[in-house]
Amino acid sequence: MKRPLYIAVEGIDGAGKTTQAKLLASRLRRRGFSTVLVHEPSDSDVGRVIRKALKKQLNVSEEAVALLFAADRLILRRTVIEPALKKSAFIVSDRSVLSSLAYQPVATGKRKWVYEINKFAAKPDIVVFIDIDPSKALRRLSKSTQRYEKAVFLTKVRREYFRVLRRFKFVVVDGDKPVRQVEAEILEKLSKFISK
Repeated sequence: MKRPLYIAVEGIDGAGKTTQAKLLASRLRRRGFSTVLVHEPSDSDVGRVIRKALKKQLNVSEEAVALLFAADRLILRRTVIEPALKKSAFIVSDRSVLSSLAYQPVATGKRKWVYEINKFAAKPDIVVFIDIDPSKALRRLSKSTQRYEKAVFLTKVRREYFRVLRRFKFVVVDGDKPVRQVEAEILEKLSKFISK
């Protein structure tokens, strides 16, 4: 593709999204692409509130968390994603709207509503889904106490991801492999979308 791409790296907690998003952005830069790395929640004031909610430092409802994510995503779209794409920069995002579409229907039981409040979010051109068994992912997070890190919950979220992915252009990689093997698989599967 000649135009820049908005690439989202997705998966359940513990899949390795953050690591792989950083590696992918670094690889694109080395290949000469102007690349912006972003993450959700963002570094905005709203993003900071979300992180407190995820760490259970704030007592807020699941619906409130969903609305916060939707608001943060609009801020990120306006202040970072759209300006970067206009400058022909690639976007590599650690999470995207897909996270809300996968997590929050499970958390709230309100799939249609979650889709509605996220309808103005920036949509990735391609999604890299790092797939991993929830029990293995949780072993990587043994010291964490985040809001959604429970096996039953993440099993439902993983199932929801596969429902959501059908709406997007996506590739699936095996997150149970060593980091460099996962990186290589991502690069191989993205190669048909990125050329230079």
